[in-house]
Amino acid sequence: MTGRLLRLHLRARGASAFVAGASAIALLAWAGGTWLAAQPHLGGPAARLPVVVLAPLLAAVLLGPTLAGADEELERGTPLRWPAWRVGHVLLAVLAVATALALTGLRAPETFGAQALARNTLGWIGLVAGATALLGARLAWLPAFGYGCVVYLAAPRDAGVFVALWAWPVQPATAAASWLAAGGVLALGLAGYAYRGSAVGHRLPSRPVTI
Repeated sequence: MTGRLLRLHLRARGASAFVAGASAIALLAWAGGTWLAAQPHLGGPAARLPVVVLAPLLAAVLLGPTLAGADEELERGTPLRWPAWRVGHVLLAVLAVATALALTGLRAPETFGAQALARNTLGWIGLVAGATALLGARLAWLPAFGYGCVVYLAAPRDAGVFVALWAWPVQPATAAASWLAAGGVLALGLAGYAYRGSAVGHRLPSRPVTI
C-alpha cells in the first residue's frame, strides 16, 4: 500500500519531469566540468566553480514545483502524515541529485568537484524547500537564484570563516564552515517545509455572474 501511495505521490508531483531535467543537468555538468578541468590556462579543476554553483542550483529550482500538489488544500485533507512525507520527498531528492552531480566531478573531487557539488546540493535544496514554505512552490526559486547571483559576483574566493558561512556556494570543499552553513540551510528549510508545506495563496472570493 505504501509503495502504491509513493508512486501516486511522485506522479502527482511531476517527479518524472524532474528526473528528466535533473539528468540533463547532470550530463551538462559533466561535459562542462570535464572541459573546464582540462584547460590548464583556466586553472584546471579550479575553473569548475561556475558548474559547482549553477548545476545544483538549477536542480533545486527544478525541484521547487514538485514540492506542492495541484491542490494543496485538498491534499492536506487526506489522512497522511504529511510532515514525514515532505521530509522523505526532500531527502530523496537530495540523495538523488547529490549522487548524480557528485559522479560528474570525480576528477580532482576536492577542487570544486564532487564534494563541492554535493555540499551545494544540500544548501540549494534546503533554501528552495524553506522558500516553498514561505512563498509557495511557484516562487520558491527566487531567493535561491537571487542569492546565488549575489554570492557568485560579490563574494571573495579566499576568505575567513565568516565569509565561508555566508558565501558557502563558492567556497572550496575544504572549508569546513561552508559545510556547516549548507547543512544548516538544509535543516532549517526542511523543518519549515515539513511543518508548513507549500504556502497556499489567498484566493479571491468568487462573485456571482449577472446577466
